[in-house]
Amino acid sequence: MHLFSKTKLLAAAAIALVSIGTASAQFYTPTNARIDALGGARVSDVSDIYRYPALMTGYLDHIQTTWDPTTQYAGFVGVKSIADMFAIGVLANQGPMSMDFTDNAVIYLNTYLPAVPFNNDIVVPHLLLGIDLGAVAIGADLFLEYGGYSEFTADSVDNTGSISNPGFRLSAKAEVASLEILAKFGMGFPKIEASRTKDTIISSERASDMGGYMEMGAQVSVPLLGADWVAGLCYTQTDYRFKGRNQISQRELLPEPVSYAFSLLNVYLGVEFNFAETAIATLGYSINHRVNAADTNLLLLRIDPLRFNGDRHEEHINNTHAIYAGVENAWDKAWVFDSFQLRGGARYEINTFSGETSGGVDTLTRGYVTTNYSRPGAHSRIVPTVGVGVSRAFATVDLSLNPLAWNGLFSGPAVGMVTATVKF
Repeated sequence: MHLFSKTKLLAAAAIALVSIGTASAQFYTPTNARIDALGGARVSDVSDIYRYPALMTGYLDHIQTTWDPTTQYAGFVGVKSIADMFAIGVLANQGPMSMDFTDNAVIYLNTYLPAVPFNNDIVVPHLLLGIDLGAVAIGADLFLEYGGYSEFTADSVDNTGSISNPGFRLSAKAEVASLEILAKFGMGFPKIEASRTKDTIISSERASDMGGYMEMGAQVSVPLLGADWVAGLCYTQTDYRFKGRNQISQRELLPEPVSYAFSLLNVYLGVEFNFAETAIATLGYSINHRVNAADTNLLLLRIDPLRFNGDRHEEHINNTHAIYAGVENAWDKAWVFDSFQLRGGARYEINTFSGETSGGVDTLTRGYVTTNYSRPGAHSRIVPTVGVGVSRAFATVDLSLNPLAWNGLFSGPAVGMVTATVKF
């Protein structure tokens, strides 16, 4: 096998392995301290704007920011009303819309252009636009995520590169009788460009051969049997492939042998009800169905082309079943606060893994190479969380804690998230 073919094989394998490991992080949607303390429950909250921009019309003149030590993101959402019908807002620091593309693009570029220190810290704000027509509200999220790097060294080497993802999300909210119906659709066009130039001559170059991101979803909320029920689904998918050239004499960029497709289907059902005048309880179930797929053109990969040819399909599936429960009680005029909330929750997860590799003709045996695997389910422990919230005038601060993780004998449990909300 040629050295260039080995490099391609190693790069493809590294991307595939990291993709499997980071699949749970892709299509990241921020939460906040209140929801975290309730075990991940789906309750009405300002953070719903991240999922459905049309809901911004219900949180006019709000600012909310959340510090999440796990992701190191300080998510921010702000909405300002304009006249009676219109609203404008900003989302910031929520991470890339298509995190799998960003992570794998970084791996790919660092494999071939190690002198270009790319990272995935893309936190470009998103512009929100909303209009409230009474029974119908429409919201739009316009984004242009971007991260770039440029360096000119003393030996006349110019390293440049960028990762970007322009796109949009449109959503609508409609009220029909007692039903609240939400729908959304969005697209993005992630791409990369990078090159190493010495003395004005390009010695190595990489780019996207294709790239696409799609998001769609729907949700229905209805009061039934003295409780508020919510059911919905969300589907996201990213498809892409890279291309590059290494020789100065090579005039055009050639496609890499592997193309990638990553998808996530989230289906959920939740219920929220009052069991006392100032107390609520919430229960719910969700399943995340993740599929990480890669198609390899064995001829382009140049692994013994006289023996192997055709396309090889590799697919890894991860299903995460989650059950959560939470309770919350509020007291008015508590101490110096206008309101004091105490809440707690728990979450339990089951993960299953399976996959298949098929295709690719072996001319020596005149057959296809096919392998399958299935792993036993991985059960998480029940993870309890607790939290508090205080409100005074126009400001609210929420805190979630993990009682099973203590930082020290006198320091108390580890902080999960901190959220500040301001009404103006």
